[in-house]
Amino acid sequence: MARRPVKGIGRVRKLLRRLPDAVAGEIVVELNVTGRQMNQAVLAKAPRKSGALRAGISYKVLPKSLRLQVGLLGTRKGQSKLFYGRIQDLGRKAQVVSVQRFKAGVKREYDRAGRKSGGGLTRRYLMKVRAMAPKRFVTGRYPDLRRALRENLRGTFARSLQSISGAGDE
Repeated sequence: MARRPVKGIGRVRKLLRRLPDAVAGEIVVELNVTGRQMNQAVLAKAPRKSGALRAGISYKVLPKSLRLQVGLLGTRKGQSKLFYGRIQDLGRKAQVVSVQRFKAGVKREYDRAGRKSGGGLTRRYLMKVRAMAPKRFVTGRYPDLRRALRENLRGTFARSLQSISGAGDE
C-alpha cells in the first residue's frame, strides 16, 4: 500500500511503545488476519499473464512497530526479476529510449560513470516505448478492507488506551 504522511506520528509511536504486551499481541493477530485478506485482494487485481508477478506478492507484519506491509516486498526498483511489477502498478509514460546492443560472451568495459562502453558493442539505436496505463493492484485503494481493519482495531485500541491512561484502574 502507498504510504501517506500522518501528522503527529511521533506521539502515536510513543503510545504504541507504551502498549502492554497483551494488547500489542492482539493487534499483531488482527494485522495478520487483515494482511491475509488484503493479500488476497491484491492477488485478485494483479495481472495474470505469467504468474511470476502474482507469486511475488506477499504481506508482512512488523510486530515491533505494529505495521502491515502488503505488495511486492523485497523487490528493489531494478534489482529484482519482478522490477516490472512497479511499472505495471504505477504505469509509464510514452518515451524514446537509447538502446545499446552487445555481443554475447564479450567482457564489457565500463567508463568512470559506470556506463558500458566499447568491448563488444555492436550498435546503438533509439526505441519507442509505448505508454502504459496504471493497473493500481498494489497502490490502489481498498476501502472495504481498511474499514474492516479500523472496526476490528477500534475496541482493542479503546481498551489499551484506557489501561495506559490509568482509567481502567478506578
